[in-house]
Amino acid sequence: MLNLTEIIFPSRCIGCSRLGISICSECRKQWHPHVYKREISWSEEIFPVLSAIEYSPIASRVLLSAKESQIRAADQLIVNGIVHALKLFVNRHSSAVLLPIPSRKSANRKRGRNFLQEITSQVAFEVGFPSHSALRHNRKVRDQSQLNIIDRSENLSGAFAVDPKFTAQFSTGNTGPKIIVIDDLITTGATLSEAIRALRTAGFTVLGAVTSCTAKPLR
Repeated sequence: MLNLTEIIFPSRCIGCSRLGISICSECRKQWHPHVYKREISWSEEIFPVLSAIEYSPIASRVLLSAKESQIRAADQLIVNGIVHALKLFVNRHSSAVLLPIPSRKSANRKRGRNFLQEITSQVAFEVGFPSHSALRHNRKVRDQSQLNIIDRSENLSGAFAVDPKFTAQFSTGNTGPKIIVIDDLITTGATLSEAIRALRTAGFTVLGAVTSCTAKPLR
């Protein structure tokens, strides 16, 4: 079902707003899936992070169009990027349960939806993997967009926890599932590191993470 934005502004490029298809050939050059690998660490463990798109002004417009304007064509571009990187991740490692990074409640209220949960559910449907929104905020955090690398790490330190209902499924001696964390963008890696900390502390096996986009780390 089309939302109001797509009805009022049909067939415009998400990247440059030209009339035509959802992303024109010029903008597609900056939204062309490859594979970019990074690593993040927690407690002497190293976790791979695979991404499909290098962050750029076009990538920024795609992410904002999905998050803030709810353009479904932008959602699909993000899903396609995650699926592209995820398939290679699984070939190198293993299939697993997909867990999205939790969104702040204020962001969900503003957007009228849980953006990343919806994206992860669609990715899971396309690749045939289970997904679960098992991560939760256990305290308030600030918007990360204007924070530097040190502030981001401090802002998120200890901010996530695993839903007790998810943990309870494996509290009777059953082996918990392997997990791949899903996010739309990695910048400093602070968000993914915190998610991995929460999951590992709860006893789960984390294979790594997959994101649609990767940006150069902030200083």
